[in-house]
Amino acid sequence: MTFDLPDSVADSWRPLGTRTGETSAMLASITAETTVYERIDPAAGVDALEASDIPARSLFAVDVTVSPSPSDLGMSPKSVFSKAAPKARDQFVDTLEDEGLVVEGTRNSLEFEASNGNEGSWYVLDVGYPVDAETEDGTGRIDAEAHIAVWPLESTFGMAGGVLPLEDGVRTAAAESETTTDDELELDPERDRETIAELIRTIDFEGADSSDAEDDDASDTADGDSSDAS
Repeated sequence: MTFDLPDSVADSWRPLGTRTGETSAMLASITAETTVYERIDPAAGVDALEASDIPARSLFAVDVTVSPSPSDLGMSPKSVFSKAAPKARDQFVDTLEDEGLVVEGTRNSLEFEASNGNEGSWYVLDVGYPVDAETEDGTGRIDAEAHIAVWPLESTFGMAGGVLPLEDGVRTAAAESETTTDDELELDPERDRETIAELIRTIDFEGADSSDAEDDDASDTADGDSSDAS
C-alpha cells in the first residue's frame, strides 16, 4: 500500500524504514507492515543517546493484511473489530519490544471516530525508551509514551500512531557520553501528542487503496493495449 502523510506532517517527517510482524485472531492471520517515520530535522545530538532504531520521537503508519480476509469468512472488519483491535495492539507492542523499547502497560484506551466515520480504538501505552547510558534512577531508559489507533476500513483495518519522550533524564546519558545536554530532546509532550493525533485523524488508507487499484487498472489497460498493438 502507498499513502501520503497529511500535509501538516509530511513537511517535517520522512520514512525511516519498515518492520513486519504477524499475529492471529480467530481464524485469520494478521500481517502488519509498520512504516516508521522520523523528523527531518531531529534535535542535535539525539542519535548519540538513542539505543533503538525507532527514534524516541517517531510516527507510525501500518499496512494491515488479514488472511483470509473477513469477507472471505462471510464477515466485515466491523463485525470482528472487537477481537481484532487488541490483537493489532499486541502486534504493535511486539514491534516496539523487538526494537528494545519496554512496554510497561496500557495507560488508557478510548473509542474515537476515524476519518471514515467508523468507531475505532485508541491505546496509550507507558514505555521505557532505551538510552546508551544509565539515567538518574539507575536504568538505561527514559519514560516515554506510545499511541496506537486501530479502526475498521472497508476490507481491512487502519493503524497509525507514534512514540514521544516524557522526560529529559536522557541528559544524564548525554553527560556520560560528553554530548551537549541543552534541550537534547526539546521536550514538548503536548505538541508531540497533537502531531500523532493529526496523523491518526487525517491519514487516508482507503484513498490509498483506491489509488492503488486505479494504478493497477491503468497498468492492465496499458498492457492490453500493448498486446493488441502487437
